[in-house]
Amino acid sequence: MKNEIFSLWYKQPTMLTSLPKMSLMIKKEGFEGYGLYMVFADSLHLTGGYRECNFDDISLVLDCNRKLIKSKLKKILFDYDLFDFYVDDDGVEMIGLKRIREDVETLTKQKLNGAKGGRKRAKNHAEKQINEFKSKEKISEEIKEVKPEITHFQDEELMYQAMYNNGN
Repeated sequence: MKNEIFSLWYKQPTMLTSLPKMSLMIKKEGFEGYGLYMVFADSLHLTGGYRECNFDDISLVLDCNRKLIKSKLKKILFDYDLFDFYVDDDGVEMIGLKRIREDVETLTKQKLNGAKGGRKRAKNHAEKQINEFKSKEKISEEIKEVKPEITHFQDEELMYQAMYNNGN
């Protein structure tokens, strides 16, 4: 599964601590458990909303090396039904948050739409420059057409000046 790194900001539900599942977890595990939840949610956001459900890797990434913290993390991940699980196309069980996946999909859609708009602006700008260049070419062609007439008049003027100065 290809994961792209996304921005560090993402939406959290308002009053997350008052949701029934979350309040139960906080009452049993304390705010240390809530902190573990938030750190894991942040790491999920950076990987696109889901990651492989391998507890040893997750605890290593979150730097949970003490037995007490590891046991709290395991309860938070698997006992309180706070995370979503599914099996991807390769048969690997994934853990994550559906709402983060939706945020990531929205960010990706906005990124693609922004790129489309940027390409359209660039195309319009290039067309505008081409049109300006063509109009300048037309002006320079008109100048070339008028210039031989100017040089003809200048030659006559120089001939009259030469005749006048020589006394003719």
